[in-house]
Amino acid sequence: MTTFTGVELKLVRKLAAEPPLTVLQIKQACPIHSVCNPLPVFRIYKIDDASFEAQWNGYHESGPKQIFRFADAA
Repeated sequence: MTTFTGVELKLVRKLAAEPPLTVLQIKQACPIHSVCNPLPVFRIYKIDDASFEAQWNGYHESGPKQIFRFADAA
């Protein structure tokens, strides 16, 4: 199971106050290509008031997704 960094946990707390179906993400510029649109490095999606989906990506490839409960992540 993946754990959250401090920056990611801050986004999780912010997402808890948002309406369902909200998406928050951390984007970083691709270190290899100066002009490219990499995937968001971290993406969270609010499913409902109790749960959300988190995804950790590489710059150009989709990474693992996991479902969490807000109560367990805080």
